[in-house]
Amino acid sequence: MSSNNSRLSTVSFPFWSGKGGSMSEEQQQQQQQTQTHEMDAESGLRLLKVELDNIPDNVKTSFVHAQHAAPDLVCDQHLSRFLYAEGYNAQLAARRIVSYWEHRKKVFGEDYILPLTLSGAMKNHVQSLYDGYLSLLPLKDNFGRAIIFSNPIKLLPSKFDNQVRIWWYLVHVAMEDDVALRNGFVIVSNARNTSLTNFDAKSTAAICTSGDRFFPIRWRQTHCCHTNPVFPLVAAMVKSVLSQEQRETFVVHNGTCEQVVESFREKGILKECLPTDLGGSILVSPELFIRERMATEGCFTSEESDDASQLCMRRSKNVVGSSVDAALLVPEKKAYAQVKKAKKKASSTATKQSVQPGRPGDPRMNAAVQAKLEDPDLPLLEALAVGGFIFEDINKPGVKSSEVRDKDGVTVYQRRNQLLRRLRKERKRTQI
Repeated sequence: MSSNNSRLSTVSFPFWSGKGGSMSEEQQQQQQQTQTHEMDAESGLRLLKVELDNIPDNVKTSFVHAQHAAPDLVCDQHLSRFLYAEGYNAQLAARRIVSYWEHRKKVFGEDYILPLTLSGAMKNHVQSLYDGYLSLLPLKDNFGRAIIFSNPIKLLPSKFDNQVRIWWYLVHVAMEDDVALRNGFVIVSNARNTSLTNFDAKSTAAICTSGDRFFPIRWRQTHCCHTNPVFPLVAAMVKSVLSQEQRETFVVHNGTCEQVVESFREKGILKECLPTDLGGSILVSPELFIRERMATEGCFTSEESDDASQLCMRRSKNVVGSSVDAALLVPEKKAYAQVKKAKKKASSTATKQSVQPGRPGDPRMNAAVQAKLEDPDLPLLEALAVGGFIFEDINKPGVKSSEVRDKDGVTVYQRRNQLLRRLRKERKRTQI
């Protein structure tokens, strides 16, 4: 393995850069801390490699194979993350690395040596992301921790195994943010209306153990909301697979929606960081998340790259995962031929009943549905634009996306949800 210490210091440890002149006492302390961190990183990495070499090959077969088959995945940057997670204890970091790769192989099989991207190890499991059981929320909490949202009501028994892969993928997406990598992540689970059919002991155990023992990012807290009579039965099993630290940081939020939101605020998770299911401001959309990840990971073809780039905003310092505002950007370019064709087909099938905005009889929505069916890769907002919906303030600076409305006074979120419902109905109709 080649050393790459220059990448190491910038990934894990922010450093101070002066602009000349004398330094204050605080700046001198920061510089000393930075130098200490860099020394720890360099010496720690050397010790880590020694510890890895000392582990018998029959114990680290998956790791050794990954070193030879995918050396870019087992680079110094990768190793340094585990070193940081274990407080520069090289022996503990080596054990965590070996365990990580052994369990990565168990989860992904022979694809474990592929990058954890939608076109890599996840290439056969993208559809499971649409289930919406697990989602990486776009904002971090007040402590700079990533937030993974769990909605068990959407979990189907046939999809239990796939959710462990989704879990691994989302945690790795969270680790792309250096702040979250240092500060860890929290789990927010909505237990409302759940039953025992929405729970699987095997996948839960796999998620809990990997989150605590294998990843180079720390699981900081678990928040469970709106528990029901089933919860005590599930909690007993969950407790048995949680570590001592996970049990001590398990928080339950019950009460009215307002009380739950306030309870989260006291724990450093603001309403703006919570999904709408819990009274927050974030509309969770697996489709938009997948589209942005495809653009970020370069999964688009050359013809699609221009459209993809319009959907991806530059992330702010407090954003990880899917960007809510980015998903609402309407591409400025519209294919006139596509607009004309979609509207013509939609108008030919429109009924003569009175038109109500957004309803099946609305020719604009019919055109949007037709455009999306003809081009499944067409962004939802662009499909709405093709149909004739106009959101004048969509790209206006200072205007929140949740406040953007069309000329009928309907929000962009409502229009998008209307289109999704129409598409689901249309697809079900064609499958009959």
